Amino acid sequence: MPRDMNRAVSALRLNFFMMGVLLGGWSTRIPEIKTALHMSDGTLGRTLIGAAVGSLISSQIIGKLIRELGTKKVFYMGTVIFPVGYLTLAFAPNPYFIFIGITLFCTGYLFLDNPLTIITQDLETKADRKFLSGFHGFWSIGTLCAAFIGSFLIGHVRYSIHLTSIAVIAFTVLVISAQSLEDHKDVEAKKKAVRLPWKGSVGFIVLVVGIGMLFSQGAEFGATDWSALFLRDVLSVTGQFYVGAYIAFEAGMILSRLQGDKYIHKYGPELVVRLCGFAGSSLWLISMLAGVSLHSSHKVIAYIIILIGYFFAGAGVGPLFPGFITILGKVPNIDMGVALSRAFLIAIAGFAVVPAAIGAISDLTSLTTGMLIPIILLAGAGVLSRVGRYSEKVHSK
Repeated sequence: MPRDMNRAVSALRLNFFMMGVLLGGWSTRIPEIKTALHMSDGTLGRTLIGAAVGSLISSQIIGKLIRELGTKKVFYMGTVIFPVGYLTLAFAPNPYFIFIGITLFCTGYLFLDNPLTIITQDLETKADRKFLSGFHGFWSIGTLCAAFIGSFLIGHVRYSIHLTSIAVIAFTVLVISAQSLEDHKDVEAKKKAVRLPWKGSVGFIVLVVGIGMLFSQGAEFGATDWSALFLRDVLSVTGQFYVGAYIAFEAGMILSRLQGDKYIHKYGPELVVRLCGFAGSSLWLISMLAGVSLHSSHKVIAYIIILIGYFFAGAGVGPLFPGFITILGKVPNIDMGVALSRAFLIAIAGFAVVPAAIGAISDLTSLTTGMLIPIILLAGAGVLSRVGRYSEKVHSK
């Protein structure tokens, strides 16, 4: 690849890595924040609805901002917004401030993620190869590193100091590395507002892709946000060991995402999403049921089985989100800024529905029952991969 393209690839890998650090750093301290603020599972689930609110705010303005200002300026706006949310989470005195912090953090996060996705698709067009799944692999490496380091800080460093440090480091790295990104500006799109109706074939594809991304996000964050609580509260795992499921899940995601570009290019995103959705959900369910049934008599074996299940779950979830984005990108004559904003709005709505549902069901029954939701969503994402065939039919007309 040309030298400037190599620089862009390196910058994108670093940016996706740092965004993974942001998600991983927050997720590993959720149990401590829950305990410190005396939140129940239901209360925690309701605070996570702030992610959906942040998504709604972003979806209403980000497409227009990208058309008017370009991807790079919108990205810089995100680097300013997300630290405010992160610091609010670090020093929140009650669950209401956790809600506000998540709202701000998610708003800023999407101001980073949406431009990076569009820049990546421009790069894929120029290089005539796939990068998105691999870049999401670096995102997963970031979450894994954050979880690994965070596991050693639990009980030794206050979560407020930990989160503040991540905010400062991430802000610095993102601002500096963004200088190597190539801006995307659609001059023709700036002349008039782009409307994307909900009805019609294109609107239907965006809707289904958004729901598929919702299922993918719901399965992913249902696993990561609740994995430590599942090990602590169901299997009575204590200390750094309750981060094990999170690390196993992210390890599976890294391997599948780093290989995802090759298989998506070879077999197509539809087949990859379908197989990963079905296989990942089946193995996750089997391991969870086996681990729960064995934990009272064979605690170590149960712990290992649960970790294996989370690894396969991560491997199944890994290619789903970039796979659905690839399906969306195949739709002809579509404004990706607008389409991604709508799809992300639907996808991040899973932050409102899934965590709240897991928390509510856990309060009424058990966390084991609540964890069936992300497993079902993972299988559902495999079913919705069929939208790729519909997209090809639209493209051929």
